[in-house]
Amino acid sequence: MSLLLGAAGLTAHVGTRVNWTVKPQSIEGRPYIVLQRIDGARDYHMRGASGYVTSRVQADVYAETYTASKKAARALIAVVSGYRGGIFQGIFIDSERDLPAADAGEVTQLFRTSVDLIIHHTN
Repeated sequence: MSLLLGAAGLTAHVGTRVNWTVKPQSIEGRPYIVLQRIDGARDYHMRGASGYVTSRVQADVYAETYTASKKAARALIAVVSGYRGGIFQGIFIDSERDLPAADAGEVTQLFRTSVDLIIHHTN
C-alpha cells in the first residue's frame, strides 16, 4: 500500500483513496481504488516452504467518468508495472478491462477499470 500512496503520479488522481477489499463508507470522493487478492500460490522445495509466493491482485479503479477511470488506471500501471524492491521480486500487469460498476438498482453510475497484477513476493 505504501508503494501506491507514495507515488505522486497516482495520488494526484486518487489521493489516499486506496483500500483493500471494500471502500469504507467514510471515504469521500472519486476516483478511488479497491484492491483484492484473488489467489496466491506458495512455492515449495524438498525441505518445505521456500517463503516465495505468487499472488494475483485485482485493482479496481472507480470514477465518475470513463476518462477519469482510465487516467487513474494508467497512473496505477505506471507505478507498479515491472516494480522490484523490498519484499517484491516483481509486479507485472496481467490484464486490464473496462467493466460496469453499478449493480442493478444503483442510483449513481460509476465507471470501473479493472487491472490484474501478478505479484511475486516473499511471505
